[in-house]
Amino acid sequence: MSASTPPSDAEMFRLANDLRIACQRIARRVRMESTIGVAPHQFTVLTRVHNEGPQTPTHLAAGERVSLPSMTRTVNYLVEQGYALRMPHPDDRRQVLVHLTDAGEDLILQTIAQRDSWMRAHIEGLDDEQLRLLRQAADLLLEVSGV
Repeated sequence: MSASTPPSDAEMFRLANDLRIACQRIARRVRMESTIGVAPHQFTVLTRVHNEGPQTPTHLAAGERVSLPSMTRTVNYLVEQGYALRMPHPDDRRQVLVHLTDAGEDLILQTIAQRDSWMRAHIEGLDDEQLRLLRQAADLLLEVSGV
């Protein structure tokens, strides 16, 4: 692809494929290299509660696109490990809200720090021009991802 001619359909599909594969590989490596004490899907539930506040298991299941029984198993594990707790819903006593414990908050902060350290270790050897280009790519990827 040159700056003067628009990319062909084949070039755009190749770029889309390469970009998808690169993003998937990085995401998988970051998840697997630096999750402490919980599986990646369990960590995702913790971060959802951390970012969005206490939620019902039904809401968590919908957000993660899993069945309620699957989410119940995940929540049970997180509660058993001391990372989360169930509290009565203030408006509907038939439901519970999943809250984080201090241990859950600590786990999130520790895992994020390890993930950032892992990534930093993999970009530290890049030269200034590569780092500038990577900064631009990161900004563009954030825009493309809808964040």
